[in-house]
Amino acid sequence: MAATDLTSVSPGTSGLYTKRVTLEATAANAREIQLPTWARRIDLTFKQSDGTTDDSGALASSGTDGAAIGDDTIPIASGATYTVRLSAGREPAGGSIFVRGGTASAYCHIALQPE
Repeated sequence: MAATDLTSVSPGTSGLYTKRVTLEATAANAREIQLPTWARRIDLTFKQSDGTTDDSGALASSGTDGAAIGDDTIPIASGATYTVRLSAGREPAGGSIFVRGGTASAYCHIALQPE
């Protein structure tokens, strides 16, 4: 799978953009999510491949799409929503985050806000 490119999306009239991202068939592998420059708050929640069962996950600030995510991650507990607040001074392209699910072919539900 290729990186999920959100660089050209914009928030809706509510100031929110949501996306369900399909993760790798191998649970230990990273999915790169390329972020828009306006995103300042990111909420992440993970679900198993059935789309309803809670799953755990992990977040990293660097990695390679489709490769093992490594150990430098923030673990995210099953059923939890993890929030990241980003600096306005980050790289102009918006930058990327890397996520993985706790099970194969899981989903990462993402909410972006301009906060």
